[in-house]
Parts: sequence; structure tokens; C-alpha cells
Amino acid sequence: MEAPVKQPPRRRKGKRAYLVLAAIATLVAGVWFVHRWLTHGQEKTDDAQVEADVVPIASRVAGTLRVARVHDNQTVKAGAVLFEIDPEGFDIDIARAEAELEAARAQEQAARAQVAIVHSSSSGGLSSARAAVTGASASARGANDTIRAAEAAVARAKTDLAIAETELGHAQALLAKGAITRRELDRTMQTRDVASAALASATAQLDAARDQRSQALARVAEAEGRVAQSSPVDQQVAAAEAAAALATARVKSATAALAKAKLDRAHATITAPISGVVSKLAVHPGQSINVNQTLVMIVPTDTYVVANFKETQIAHMRPGDRVDIELDAYRGHFEGVVDTISPATGARFSLLPPDNATGNFVKVVQRVPVKITWQDAPRVTLRPGLSAEVVVHVAD
Repeated sequence: MEAPVKQPPRRRKGKRAYLVLAAIATLVAGVWFVHRWLTHGQEKTDDAQVEADVVPIASRVAGTLRVARVHDNQTVKAGAVLFEIDPEGFDIDIARAEAELEAARAQEQAARAQVAIVHSSSSGGLSSARAAVTGASASARGANDTIRAAEAAVARAKTDLAIAETELGHAQALLAKGAITRRELDRTMQTRDVASAALASATAQLDAARDQRSQALARVAEAEGRVAQSSPVDQQVAAAEAAAALATARVKSATAALAKAKLDRAHATITAPISGVVSKLAVHPGQSINVNQTLVMIVPTDTYVVANFKETQIAHMRPGDRVDIELDAYRGHFEGVVDTISPATGARFSLLPPDNATGNFVKVVQRVPVKITWQDAPRVTLRPGLSAEVVVHVAD
């Protein structure tokens, strides 16, 4: 019978090493499966922090800060007075705006009164001018009748004068023959002189009638000119109404300026829009401040958590999922709820978002911000910026 062959010691040691490695691999795989089973339906990240909607308080008007009623780290309530700007300049602006408004209202009243005056005077002036045309035309027609009568009188006077001169010639011839006396010749001469005087009078009356007609025609032309001047009644009334509308617009502008001055005066007192804690006080009494200059920050007491999950972790995450929160600053466990998930990754909201179409592309796992609200209000003071670790329980 042959004796058994003994294996070399080195070969036994090699098998033992493989067995150890197999045991370690089995242990690692078991631990992994146990961890996977324990963390099933959970998404965890330590890239999270407490946040709050910090409100910067800025001045809406420029001026000199007279009073600062708050200091850093002071708790304030909504509506509390924070700062007071020197109101002297604003009071002067209000007084000036009130004076301009009174002046504009007075101009508006005067313009509206002028509309009534123009309407009345234009209508009355047109009627008066037309009546003057009618009267002047009647006078011109009367002057024409007078001229015709004067012309007839002149013609008659000329005929009488011609007859008187003929009779005078006969009388002179008869006197030379001694057929009549000197007295009869004198009477004939007197008759001739009367006829001559009548002709001169009739001629003068004709000249006067012609002058009257010229004056009447001049009055007609003048009256017609007044009619033409008074005819655009609608245009004159429209111009007056436009002036009144302009005055009304100035009243509205002055009213708006007064409201703006009063609003600026109200903005000289700066109040807290929310309750919270004052921080980053940047101004002090006596300092000149500008419009939109940040004076202080108010940190509200209402906080929430923003967790930045990898893009591979949000596939099954939904608003309303339960969240476990641990804070580095405090011991204990806090509960929360997924409120909203950002519509884009954090990189897309950066100042210079990445553009994969340029340069060499290197794939980087992106982070998606998730807002988490508290299930119950924490009993500890939470300050924005505190680090947190969150676990979201998702449904498969």
C-alpha cells in the first residue's frame, strides 16, 4: 500500500487566499444588499441648506436719514417703523404742488367761463352784424331813391331856368321897343334868378344824396365785414372749449403731482413689510441715501430647506413626499414635505450657464434644487444657510 501524496505548502496557502477573498466578496455583497434593502425608496443628499426669503429694504426716495429705529439682529414686526428720512423737502414739494393745483383750477374756471362768453358774444355779434347789414342796405336803397328825386328836381330846375332865361330875353327885346316897362323886365329877371337859385339848390341836394349813398354803401361793406368776421362761430367756440380742455388737463396733471408729492412724503417713513430679524444695517442717521439704496435686510422667521439632488435621484420624486431632515447645528430629527421641484437645474440659473455645444464636452451629473417645507414648525431658531442632510421617501 502506497502512502498519500502531500500537497506543497504554497498551494494550500493559495487556496486559503482565494477562500478569504471569496468570503470578503460575499460579505461586501451581503452588506450592499442589506443597505439596498434598508434604503429602498429613499433618496439622500447632504447638499442641502436652510433657506428663507430674505427681504432687502430699500429707500424709494432720496434724502438725509434723520432717525434709524433699528439695529443689527433686532427682531421687528410687520409695520414697525425702521427709518425716517428728513421730511422738510417733501413738505415743501407738497406746498408747491398744492399751489400749482389751485392755480390750475382757477385757470380751468376762467377757461370754462370764457367758453360761455365766446358762445354768447359770437352768436350775438353775428346777429348784430347781420342786422347792421340789413339796416345799411336799407339806407343805401333810400339814398338811391333820394338821388333819383334830386336828379328829377335838378332837371325841373334846369327847365325852369331855361324858360326864365327865354322870357328874360323876350322882355329885354320888348323893353327896347318900349312895349313893356322897366318894372316888368325886373320881374322877369327876378324869375330867372329864382330859377337859377332853385337849380343850384337842386344840384346841391343831388350831391348830398350821392354822398349819403356812398356812406350807406360804405356802411354796408363794413357791416358785411363784421358778418364775415363773426361767421366762424363754431370755430371760436371750439377754440374756447379746447382752451378749457387744456386747463382741465393741467388740473389733472397738478393733481397727480400733488399725489406724487404726498406719496414721496409717506415714503420718507420706511416700515417693515414682514416680521423677522434685522441684519446688514448699512446706514446711520445723518447719512445721505439715494433711491433704491439698500438700507437693511430682514430675515423672516419662516424658513424651508433647499436640497440639491442629483439628476439621477429625482425620477420618482413628487411634491408631498415625506422627508427626514438632520441639521448639523442641532441634534435631533426633523420632518418635512417636498413642496416643489425646480423646473431647471441649478447650472441653468448661473450667471454663465454651461453650453455643451462649445469646447470639449465632459459629462457632469447635474443637480436639481428641491424645496422642502417643515411638517411641523421647529422649536429651535433656524438661521438661513445652515447645512442639512435630507432623506426623501419616494414611491417606486
